[in-house]
Amino acid sequence: MIERMTERHPHHSRVGASLLSLLLAAVAQPVQAVSVQELLPAVAAESSAPRLLRADVHVERDGTPAGDAALLARGQRLYLETRSGTRALLSPGKVVIVRNGRLVRAPVGATLPGTDVLLEDLEPFGVGRMPVAQVSDENPVGVVVTGAPAPPSAYALLVITIDPERNVIAQTKYYRDSISNLVKIRKDDDFTQVGGRWRPATIGFEGLRPPSSTRLGLTWREAPDAPAALLTPAGLRAPSTLVWQ
Repeated sequence: MIERMTERHPHHSRVGASLLSLLLAAVAQPVQAVSVQELLPAVAAESSAPRLLRADVHVERDGTPAGDAALLARGQRLYLETRSGTRALLSPGKVVIVRNGRLVRAPVGATLPGTDVLLEDLEPFGVGRMPVAQVSDENPVGVVVTGAPAPPSAYALLVITIDPERNVIAQTKYYRDSISNLVKIRKDDDFTQVGGRWRPATIGFEGLRPPSSTRLGLTWREAPDAPAALLTPAGLRAPSTLVWQ
């Protein structure tokens, strides 16, 4: 049930520190007012869920309904299930699915069915996501951080804009195959506090190559009665006990 993008993806181990340094030297001037070492851990903490949360998700592709999904969140782990049957566990830097009765890493480029949104795009943010990162700008929108994602990843470079008041990522730019090939932009909007953390009610993805538009509408709530076992490898391997709303 997991879809894969058919385009060729690079071996990002080749996107080394020297290449990233060239990029930062060319397009980014360090801003000393904000420390990456302080900012990224705060963002990672905000992305975690101290209490069990649930989001019911409506998906639209180019303005047309593309299915429904549900997310369960606790700690830094997400459980994803779609009505079409896709199931996955997502944690920072890792997406796990079941294949032939075994838990395996999802293929790089695996997508949310009916969209060009990668499962990787939905992972909770962790400090290891961008191991070599640098503040490249500060503006009224937020603090811009640039860095190569840790492999395995479909991307060569990420540029994230962080709202420093909420410690959330408001925008992500995704570069694939090269550090100049911008392919997609994600924007998170309509934040609300749920379980003591900020969560977006709307996530929009604008694909540039090829052009596309995907919108996720999320209704979050605390869900102490949700089947927490689904957030475990054993729960993913077993039949789903999720009750659809």
